[in-house]
Amino acid sequence: MPQKAGSGKRFPVGFFAVFFFLVAVTGVVYFQTDLFRPGASGRGLSGLVSVRGSVSLEQLALSAQEIDDINQAVAKYRDSFSKVNLIVDTVGHVDKITPNTVLVFAVELQTSGDLVVKSWSRKIPRDKMVSQLVGYMGKAASEYKEFKRFPDVKQNFKTLYI
Repeated sequence: MPQKAGSGKRFPVGFFAVFFFLVAVTGVVYFQTDLFRPGASGRGLSGLVSVRGSVSLEQLALSAQEIDDINQAVAKYRDSFSKVNLIVDTVGHVDKITPNTVLVFAVELQTSGDLVVKSWSRKIPRDKMVSQLVGYMGKAASEYKEFKRFPDVKQNFKTLYI
């Protein structure tokens, strides 16, 4: 039986072209998503969270576990709070934030209405900040839920401090 001319030669070239294309795309995706950087979290901080004050989000150097803890709290209380603002400052001048660095920390939680739930500023070490935030969000959500039970009182307030 005669063989078709050229049919056996195109398959390997096309196969290798597709193979190398997939390898190249995989490499680009791998390097562009920072999978190669040690300590990089697979997920970033929720877009509902912002950091203000003299300490930036980058300076806080949140671990992957801390990011997950914050994101889980934000998701859990999303029905109560539409935005989480962290106000973080240092006590005095600090060149580098370490776990023992004392921070002045406050939280503002925006509700779906026009009410803001705020914490009082407090001084805490950096390594306690995330647990304080998560605990505060739980407490604020339960207090806000109770507050909403009284619509006549609710309309007289724009800020609720807890």
